[in-house]
Amino acid sequence: MVEFNNLIVDAADDDPDAYWLSVLANKLAARIPTLCKLRTFYDGREQVPTSAIPSGTDQKSFAIYKRFLELGTVNYARIITDNVSSRQKPVGFRQVSDRVSRSVEADTTWRRNRMDLKSRQVFHDVALYGSGYLLVDSLGDAAQITVLTPWNTYVSEDDEAAVYYSFDDVNNIEKLILFRCERDKNNVVSNVYYRSASHQADARTLFDESNGSGIYEFSNNADAKAPEFNQDFTWDEGRKTLQYATDCGYLPLIRLGSGTGMGQIEPHIPALSALDQQKFDRFCIQTMQAFRQRGIKGLKRNVYTEDDPQVKAGMARAGDPIDFSELYAMGPAALWMLPEDTEIWESQVTDITQWCTASAHDVKQLAVSTGTPLDILSPDVAGSAEGASLKRESLLSKVEDLNARANDAFIRVLRMAMVASGNAQAADDEFETVWAPIAADSDLNMAQAVNYVKDVLPVKLIMRRFLHMTETEISEAMQDMTDSTYQTALVSASAAASAAERTSEQTGGMVSVDDFDDGSKALVDVGGEVDG
Repeated sequence: MVEFNNLIVDAADDDPDAYWLSVLANKLAARIPTLCKLRTFYDGREQVPTSAIPSGTDQKSFAIYKRFLELGTVNYARIITDNVSSRQKPVGFRQVSDRVSRSVEADTTWRRNRMDLKSRQVFHDVALYGSGYLLVDSLGDAAQITVLTPWNTYVSEDDEAAVYYSFDDVNNIEKLILFRCERDKNNVVSNVYYRSASHQADARTLFDESNGSGIYEFSNNADAKAPEFNQDFTWDEGRKTLQYATDCGYLPLIRLGSGTGMGQIEPHIPALSALDQQKFDRFCIQTMQAFRQRGIKGLKRNVYTEDDPQVKAGMARAGDPIDFSELYAMGPAALWMLPEDTEIWESQVTDITQWCTASAHDVKQLAVSTGTPLDILSPDVAGSAEGASLKRESLLSKVEDLNARANDAFIRVLRMAMVASGNAQAADDEFETVWAPIAADSDLNMAQAVNYVKDVLPVKLIMRRFLHMTETEISEAMQDMTDSTYQTALVSASAAASAAERTSEQTGGMVSVDDFDDGSKALVDVGGEVDG
């Protein structure tokens, strides 16, 4: 086994559990600085480095520059991230089978665990941090699905080992839980288990996701170092087998990934930082040059002479130091009495139009690199409807890819939850996640699409593909159609009976028939006699 930073006290070098726990825990700790930076940019709390403040700045101006550091942020990170995660909307599950297409148990498990709400948090984590995690627990005859965050969870690349971190702030105990799969000689999963290690600690090693101020401070500190675990953990107890996970053949801690392991803004942190720097620079220029700077040129002495107007007026004596603060007072009616051979210099205001143009160009480049439609980042963009549709192609493709990756994780979660609830057959069942449309379509467009294909495709397929209905909604719609057909037939039969009764009353109990070969009609008595 390769050399590693072993966190378990007195663990053997060939102990696979100690190896995996140590490796994954160290990777989790090494990921924390990146998570802090991503969270800080998402919340719009990043700051331009203090090194951007001009050197030699006096204390009064330094406070103004510090204020600019706080205001100089452009929070495009939240828009880019939420624009992806908000379009991921699972609405149900379909069982892939020749016998049945609707999975009632899967939908029930999903709703019972409030996954409509929990899935939003997982999608957010994937979009922002690159990974989201779900844990399936067995609770007697039921199962519980819990959302875990990248701040305390890490899964190996092959999805066969995972570590979960927790801290008990009451007892000051720090704990690491290892989940692992074991395979037999045929490479089939033969055992899925977990075991934990803990130690006493005065404070938690990793940040809590709710500690926003600590995360912002750590991220904005250029000298901050990644946290490290102490090498004094000890195993708590032996292994505990998870039978429901063994039956399914994979870990109960399941990762939803982005494919690259990075969030939507992680590769674009430099571009976002550049936009912040540009805004900071514009603030400095606009504020510092709101009033023109003035200076006096040609003044080569600092004492009064006999020829100065102030001496002649008795306001000063020759040889006295010139009081420039009183001599050049600011005011709408202030009059400056300048010595001969002196002139006033006045600065010019800098035109920041080119800065704004360059910033707008950088926003365009950011939109292209992140696959975000420009009109989402810049609302004043004009264009045709067709052009806007084409701009959204990259965004839709990105969401479709994330949905496909999430589908695999959701199927694993539901299959394991049903097995943990007592349905052993679910381990071999195949499901498919039903997603709401990524780009919401209008009722008119859907109605037109249905009108075009109603004579070609079956009703259920039309409901599923063009009306985006779930299997539950399709079943309800089919029942409503059956009820409506029965009601229509009943009304028609009742109307026909009423019409026949009225005709009989008008003809004195005779009913008109016209089925003779020669086209003639006759009145038939209810008793069967024909009046010709």
